Amino acid sequence: MTCGLLAACGAGSSSTPPPVPVIQNINSSTLPSSPVGLPIEINGTGFQGSPGTVIFTQGSITATVTPSAGGWSDTGIVAVVPAGNGTTNFTTPGTVGVSVKTSGGTSNSINLTLVANVTFDVNNVTWTNSSINANIPALPTAMAGLRAVAVPSGSNSSAFVVLTGGFDGTKNNTTVLSNAIAPDGTLGANWSAITTVALPASRAYHAMVEADPGNSLVPVNSRFIYVIGGEQNSTDTPGSTSTFATSTVYMAPVDPTTGAVGNWTPLASSLPAALTGPGATVFNGYVYVVGGLTQTGEPSPNVYSAQINADGTLGSWTKSANAYPSNVAFPTVFGFAGKLYVINGDDQNETVLNTANTGGIANVNFALAHLGVVGAWVSTSQTIKQRSKQITWLAFGQIIDAEGIYSGNPGCCELERTTVNADSTLASWNSITNSVNEPSANVYSAAAIVSPLLSSTNAPRFLLFGGEQFVTAGVGYPTNPLSAKVYVNNAP
Repeated sequence: MTCGLLAACGAGSSSTPPPVPVIQNINSSTLPSSPVGLPIEINGTGFQGSPGTVIFTQGSITATVTPSAGGWSDTGIVAVVPAGNGTTNFTTPGTVGVSVKTSGGTSNSINLTLVANVTFDVNNVTWTNSSINANIPALPTAMAGLRAVAVPSGSNSSAFVVLTGGFDGTKNNTTVLSNAIAPDGTLGANWSAITTVALPASRAYHAMVEADPGNSLVPVNSRFIYVIGGEQNSTDTPGSTSTFATSTVYMAPVDPTTGAVGNWTPLASSLPAALTGPGATVFNGYVYVVGGLTQTGEPSPNVYSAQINADGTLGSWTKSANAYPSNVAFPTVFGFAGKLYVINGDDQNETVLNTANTGGIANVNFALAHLGVVGAWVSTSQTIKQRSKQITWLAFGQIIDAEGIYSGNPGCCELERTTVNADSTLASWNSITNSVNEPSANVYSAAAIVSPLLSSTNAPRFLLFGGEQFVTAGVGYPTNPLSAKVYVNNAP
């Protein structure tokens, strides 16, 4: 039998044949690409609980990989892309077909584009920004606590970024901005060329995620964005009657051909609790929300999930039986190969959100995530710095954790990097050794995305927007000024 894309499939029994595996996507993308030698995530159903094989085919060349048991689950597989079959190498650039074979049979084949073997590292990434590059317009207003998502167009030549909300030094905002992204990471000439609709209410320090056919069962030409929780009024302090934290979830459609943002709808499926600074991601058709500050200013360990319906609305939220191992706010969250990863955050109570407090943690944990159900949490390699209000970029199975509030002098360790191991753990983190590779942004509470497009050298482009400049620990605006700068890596 064949299982639906997001249907639960068991491993079979003595009376029921095992399911035929089905690949939903690779790297949560409709246009997946990867260099050889780096891990990809294969998402789908019916993979069973123990490893089968992953088959890579290009013409007459076939390479079979047996992934690690720790990187294999019924719905997600970590597989390192081989250079060939040991005798003949794949042609790069080129395309390979990827399929999964288990005792239930062989899955459908998904095309994966092989690109040049670009291994980015914190010590070979260089940066440009809106102050020195006319093709990268600065934000119209300096902001902290804003959020951003990338919106793929469905082609490998165009994409968009949408930003929402933020604190401008006086108030939280309803601002919504959209701009085109070029393959080299540069942007459209200004932030007012694309039509957008303002948020129904001001927001800052919220979560923001995006649903498209690569990560959810929405129609082919549909894109939806969500603003989740957050602080409404910057003058609020924690208390039972304040809007220091909110539970509302706003949804808006985005036109994948123009980047225009439509009307915002307050969804009936609001969060079960009011939260500011939650971490969130979309993974295999579900929104996952981790932690956040409650209405009393205390970080929460709770994990929530909700299914994304075909019309973009959300199903009811479910509270996971497996709470996060610690109270946390302002973590970063992403999904990879059937696992949900949570990095850093703040485990201290907080009442003033633009203060550069020193409550960051180095904790990194992951858990199996399937159909909104989150498994037991597993600790993996801690980051070098204890970061809070940081940003995280993920590309080609490699992760850069960046910026935020951390111990030491501002700028001493803006970036650190790791990779996803074959068993789903993370490798040890390494950091900057040459200051030329520092972006010199020195911000926290910024927004960030990975562009859906690759550069002409087939390298990913990381973008950073705004934030509060980390000048002095323990204080906030106006001593720590806000930034309107936009940063983009221009190498590798």
